[in-house]
Amino acid sequence: MKIDTSIIPVFPLSGALLLPSGNLPLNIFEPRYLDMVNYALSHNKLIGMIQPRTTNPKELFKIGCVGKITTYNEAEDNRFVINLKGLSKFQIIDEIQHDKEFRLFNIKTEKENSNFNKFDKNLFDKDNFIGKIKFFFDKKGLVTNLKSLDQIDDKSLIIMVAMICPFSINEKQALLESKNINSLANTILSLFEFEINQKNKYETIN
Repeated sequence: MKIDTSIIPVFPLSGALLLPSGNLPLNIFEPRYLDMVNYALSHNKLIGMIQPRTTNPKELFKIGCVGKITTYNEAEDNRFVINLKGLSKFQIIDEIQHDKEFRLFNIKTEKENSNFNKFDKNLFDKDNFIGKIKFFFDKKGLVTNLKSLDQIDDKSLIIMVAMICPFSINEKQALLESKNINSLANTILSLFEFEINQKNKYETIN
């Protein structure tokens, strides 16, 4: 999808990953981000999600994902509960100075999502992928409903797992920068293997 704007508010949120075609629910309560949502609603409903760098939270990675507000509710305690639908990856050009506390940026987006959305089903072993998910969650001591994973279509499953798994900021950035869905799936599997091996190593040492 082509995005016909080059200036959007950007939300730096550590650990929150939005991917094209993914859905990210957000609970907004800080005044500056309430202003950000109001700005987006009065313009084109677009917000850029991006990771802050761990060494300096004010510095951001250059690649993020543009999301469109698809649902919006105002709670009684002045919170906004919104959902962002991922549209396209973007790259920061420069920051726009303005009189609000949230951040505005000039960005450039991928003209189409076709590159990221490329997926060869023949290169994806869904049973193995689901098996790794269950093993990973078990090793991490995480509890979630995994019974219906096989009913989710392959691309949606890969994107959902990338977004919800508790990876580090740098690991989530690596997922975002995957070239396509097959590459994303392979990166997820590599991170599963690394985390599991680290867990096994720790258990062996102790």
